[in-house]
Amino acid sequence: MNARSTLRPSLLLVATLGTLVQVGSAVAVEEKEGAKNAIACVRRTEIKGTKVLDGRNVLITMRDRSTYRSQLAKQCPGLRRGGAMSLTYSDNKLCAGSAFTVLMRAGASTNSTSVTVPGSNEHISVAGPAFVPGATCQLGIFTPITENEIDALVAATTEGQRSRRRGDRDAVKAEAVEKAPAPAEPQSR
Repeated sequence: MNARSTLRPSLLLVATLGTLVQVGSAVAVEEKEGAKNAIACVRRTEIKGTKVLDGRNVLITMRDRSTYRSQLAKQCPGLRRGGAMSLTYSDNKLCAGSAFTVLMRAGASTNSTSVTVPGSNEHISVAGPAFVPGATCQLGIFTPITENEIDALVAATTEGQRSRRRGDRDAVKAEAVEKAPAPAEPQSR
């Protein structure tokens, strides 16, 4: 075995390890940059609106048209797509770990709003929705999300809801059956 044949595999090994280290460093830098984009708090005055996607995902839309996703650490009981929640602010900020209360629709309330019927001067009173407090849960960290990511997340959460409904519909159904007659007792002679 000569020095040249020993040197080639060694150089190949060193080159491969160098490439792996560079790739690993690039991934680590990318993860750190992604973590820098996530924020812990948003100012109340900068929030335009919130949208509940499911029991674990809440979108927060900002006045500058950016959107953040808050993924809850665990499923929040009673939190549903399009549901209402009461947010808790601290120092005029909404932060990761902030508590919120799920508001459950309980039917018509005594709150009413006067509405003018279009095309006439007639006013009618329309009952507003009534809510009762439900579970209290905590928000997750706020991660920026693009329109494409929102569309994918909405589709995924919609499909999850459809499959659960389909699962209920396609579940095996048990039916009552008649009890078999008891075997006749042997007669003694």
